[in-house]
Amino acid sequence: MTSEIAERPGSRARRRGACRAPRGTGLRAAAALFLALAIASCGGDSAFERAEREYEAGNYRDAVAVIRLHLKKEGEKTPDLLFLAGKAWLRSGSEADAQSAFDECVAAEPSRAGAVAEFLKGEAMESIAGGDLARGKRLMSLAAAYRPGIDFGKQNFTAGEIFLERRDYATAITYLERFVKDEPKDPRAAEALIELASAYQRSGASARAIAVYLSFQQRYPRSRLASDAVWELETLLLRDAEERAASGGVAEAESMLVDLAASAASPIVKDRSNMLLGEICENRGDTRSAVRYYRAVVDAGTGGRLVDKAKERIEKLDTSTRRR
Repeated sequence: MTSEIAERPGSRARRRGACRAPRGTGLRAAAALFLALAIASCGGDSAFERAEREYEAGNYRDAVAVIRLHLKKEGEKTPDLLFLAGKAWLRSGSEADAQSAFDECVAAEPSRAGAVAEFLKGEAMESIAGGDLARGKRLMSLAAAYRPGIDFGKQNFTAGEIFLERRDYATAITYLERFVKDEPKDPRAAEALIELASAYQRSGASARAIAVYLSFQQRYPRSRLASDAVWELETLLLRDAEERAASGGVAEAESMLVDLAASAASPIVKDRSNMLLGEICENRGDTRSAVRYYRAVVDAGTGGRLVDKAKERIEKLDTSTRRR
C-alpha cells in the first residue's frame, strides 16, 4: 500500500478548471481595462483642449472637426474656442470660415481684436515671403480691419498700395509715409515716394504732392521712375498755375508759367504754359508779348487744337494792330 492517496478519476482536471476563466472572459476584461484607462486619461479634456492638441500638431482639419462636432452638440462658443477655430480654418485653407470665426470671437470679446490682427499679420508676412503676394495682401487687409493702422514693418509699402487701390487715400498716405521714413534704403523706397505723391495728388492735396515730387527729384534723380515724376510734377504745377490765374493770383501764376514754358520736358505742358501766358499778356493789353507766346506755341509744331487757337489769336491781334 502506497503512502500517496489515490485520486478519483477527473478530480485533477476539475481542480485545474477551477482556476481557469470561462472562454472569452480574459479578452473582454482587457478591453474593459483599456477603455477605462483611456477614459481616465482623456475623458476630462474639453473640446478646446482636444482641438488645441490637434492644432499644435499641425492637424488643422482635425482641429476644425473637433470644434465643429462640439458646436454641433450645442457646446459653448468661448472666445478661446472661436479664436482657435479661426486659426485652424485659415491654415486649413478656408479664409471665409476663418473670418467668420474671428468676427464671432471679437464680437464676444472685443479685446481679442489685437490678437486676431497680429495672427493675421504673421500669416500675411509668411505668405508674402513664400511668394503668395495675393494671399498676403488679403490677410494684411483683414488684419488692418481688426486693428486700424497696424504696423507691417517692411511691408508698409504693400499696405499703402492696398489702400491706394481702394481709394482710401488717407490710410494709404499713413502707410507710405511710414515706409519712406523707416526704410529709406529699401529698393522700393523710390517707388513708395512716387506712390505717396500720387496719394496726395488724388486726395486733392496738390501742394503736398508737388513737395513730394520735388523731394523725389532730389533724392532719386537717376531712378527709372524719374521721367514719371517729372511728368506728374509738371502737370501739377501747370494745374496749380491755371487755378491761381482763374482765382485772381495772376502774378504768381505768370511766374510759374514762365518757368514751365522755359524748362518743361513735356511738350504739352510747354505749349499750354505758353498759351496761358499769351492770354494773360493779351488780357492786360501787352499785345507784343502775347503774340510772342502764341507764336511759341505755333513754332513748337506739336499740332492740334491748341496750335489752331494760337494762330487765330495771332491773326486777330495782328489785324487789330494794323487797324490802329
